[in-house]
Amino acid sequence: MDYAIIEKLKELRKSKKITQEQLAEKLDISRSKVSSWETNRRDMSITEAIELANIYEVSLDNLFEINRITEEEYVKISDKFLKGKNITLEEKVRVIESLRECLKKNNVDEFYENYKMTQNATK
Repeated sequence: MDYAIIEKLKELRKSKKITQEQLAEKLDISRSKVSSWETNRRDMSITEAIELANIYEVSLDNLFEINRITEEEYVKISDKFLKGKNITLEEKVRVIESLRECLKKNNVDEFYENYKMTQNATK
């Protein structure tokens, strides 16, 4: 696995305030298997990845950082969104609430993809 993914796995586990042992119990696997994922000694199966994503409340693409969005892109989109006169206040509130929920789940990439689709639909 890519180094960034390994770090993401550790970061997600720690953000949920659970130990490797607790995660292993939730997944019904050994602690050493969790450790081997986080040290890049072993890859996980797709089934394990799905279970892990469910525990961390993130999508698989967010878990594995597929289509990673740069900070610059987020700033550009945010600026365009906040200054957009063709977007009603109600729409802005709805989008901000959606973003808040995605942030709680540590899943901003999913929000970004949804936002891009709505922008393409309004063009």
